[in-house]
Amino acid sequence: MDSMPIAVRRWFRRTDTMLGQVRTLFLLFVLIWPFFGLWGVRRAPAPLAVAAVVATLCLVGWLVLGYRRQRFPVWSWVVEGMGVAVVAGASGYGTTIGVCFLWINFRALYGCLREKLVAVATLTGIMAVGITVFHASAEAVVSLLITAFLALVVNHVLARAAAARDRAAARERAAASAGAGLVASTTRQDAMDVTLGAALSMDGQVSAALVVTIAGPALHVVAAAGEIGVEAAGWVVERTALPDEAGAALVPGGFVQLTGDAAQEASAVFRLRPHPVVVLAPLAVNGSCFGLLVLALTRRPQDDLSSSVTTLADEAALTLDQLLSRTRLKAVVDHSPDALVLASEAGVIRFVNPGTEKLLGVTASSLTGRDLWSLLHPDDRDGVLAAAAGPEPPAARPCRLRIGDEAQWTSVEAVIDYVNEHDGSRSIVFNARDVSERQRLELDLRHAQKLESVGRLAAGIAHEINTPIQFVGDNARFLETAFADLNRLQEAYRELISATRGEARHADLVADVERIADEIDIEFLLEEVPMALQQSLEGINRVAGIVRAMKAFGHPGSEEKTQADLGEAIANTLIVANNEIKYVADVVTDFAELPLVHCHLGDINQVVLNLVVNAAHAISAADRGRGTITVRTRLADSQVVIEVADTGTGVPPEIADKLFDPFFTTKEVGTGTGQGLALVRTLVVDRHGGEVDFTSEPGVGTVFTVRLPADLAQGSDMAEVGA
Repeated sequence: MDSMPIAVRRWFRRTDTMLGQVRTLFLLFVLIWPFFGLWGVRRAPAPLAVAAVVATLCLVGWLVLGYRRQRFPVWSWVVEGMGVAVVAGASGYGTTIGVCFLWINFRALYGCLREKLVAVATLTGIMAVGITVFHASAEAVVSLLITAFLALVVNHVLARAAAARDRAAARERAAASAGAGLVASTTRQDAMDVTLGAALSMDGQVSAALVVTIAGPALHVVAAAGEIGVEAAGWVVERTALPDEAGAALVPGGFVQLTGDAAQEASAVFRLRPHPVVVLAPLAVNGSCFGLLVLALTRRPQDDLSSSVTTLADEAALTLDQLLSRTRLKAVVDHSPDALVLASEAGVIRFVNPGTEKLLGVTASSLTGRDLWSLLHPDDRDGVLAAAAGPEPPAARPCRLRIGDEAQWTSVEAVIDYVNEHDGSRSIVFNARDVSERQRLELDLRHAQKLESVGRLAAGIAHEINTPIQFVGDNARFLETAFADLNRLQEAYRELISATRGEARHADLVADVERIADEIDIEFLLEEVPMALQQSLEGINRVAGIVRAMKAFGHPGSEEKTQADLGEAIANTLIVANNEIKYVADVVTDFAELPLVHCHLGDINQVVLNLVVNAAHAISAADRGRGTITVRTRLADSQVVIEVADTGTGVPPEIADKLFDPFFTTKEVGTGTGQGLALVRTLVVDRHGGEVDFTSEPGVGTVFTVRLPADLAQGSDMAEVGA
């Protein structure tokens, strides 16, 4: 079509409607008229025949010109009628006048009813001229007049029907074009522009179109087109300002056509010039009306616009809602601190959000097309995929990410899910949240909690250290005195030896030495000094052991797991907790030979301490005298098991399901925080992927069981222990 000449394209535009096709058909008949229609004037006088030919050519040219412009002025009926009268008179109102009625059929396809009244008068004048001037038969003239009137009426009705059909087709094309335009719209402004353009083409009488949104009690004109005032776009008004009849358009499926005073009032509300007709259609999605499509018409439309306008409003509402959802989704995705990645089922990255760029420190373009799995730590990949493959909704799994071999690993919690796209293909949605800072804070918090536990035990530990230090001091003072006495004896022995070297007998000196030896009880000194020394050493060793246990328990540790001897760690924890235990219970240990376990040792120390102190408190609350706390370790089903049993009050069944809840405690206000067992669950389940549970019998006692994965450095160790 684009390669056709301009004249040809215009011809096709005139004939692409039903009314245009009918007009073209009758115009072809009119063009044929001169070739045989003028045959009837050959016997007319020469001046009249020439006049008839000229009138024919002028009439045909005028009709062609009007066809090209697609309109004729009202007065042209009279002028055209004069030309037809000349042609009819030249033929004596014979057969040629019948062919001239082709003009009537063609011209009846143009103009409104008022013009048809002028046509009736013109036809009547033509027939009157035929009777009075050309002396035509009255009977023939009346018959021709009636035929002309019928042709005029029939073609006028045909023109109106074809025009109505063309208007309906035009509205359908406008709606279809609007649908295609709305689908292609990428912004809300594009969608509103398409909607307004289609609304203006719904009817020739539409002079203005508005898109109005509803925000609570307010109406906001967000877009406008056509003959609008300077204040229309952006105008905000209360809903109550609309006429009462407009309420029908504020519900899904509603439609209202306002006329008269209501239309004038609605025009004023939207800051439009007065219009006799205003059409309102709701913009509604999912049973909720969020706006209006408003059309202002210069006069009442010839056709019912409700179906076309509501269809356009529904399409616009759906597109605007989708674009709004898309805009909101984009805002959420762009401003999310989490890393959001869309990849193909094979793992090729298609899209990343700014959060991903910030997390990995690279641009989106450098990530697009890369393999998603290359970003994950090899040890974490299977766990993340396994979480997505399970029957349950995928849960966040800890893993590590980095963009290159030289970059550091970033700790994240990641979720992978598979989604079906609109074309049926499957894609991967990868969501990762940076938890490195949270892990650092958790580590600091756990260390603070550990130091808090150490603080609670500080007074008892001070007492534990004070007792051996006292007898160490007493023995040291005794040794000081004893060695002073021994020094006196040594001096006496020296004098004796020195004196006896020159003389045979020195009885007095010997007696003096013996007296001093009796005074200091040399035998007692020789017996007690070694014992005092031994006790001092034992006390010092006890102090050293307590200090070592405190240092091992209070060490902050690191975020990385290390190989640890759980038996030694638990023994150190029991030493630290001894002051909380020794007055209420005896501790029985049963440590199996365990391999080195890959764990966060500080977390395990905290778990055992909380369980042991909790057991001591339970025994104290039972008030049945001194109890027993039993701590066991064993290896079972590829798990390291730690059991802490007590002979305390037990756990009532009604609170058993709340025992690990944060801030839940059975102790008096100000005594317990409810964080001890909650922290145990966090450290065992979340930090180590283990399990913690308990069995209890009220009035008898409770056994807490901790199971940790036996993640060993060497698999052979497990086999040896299991054997």
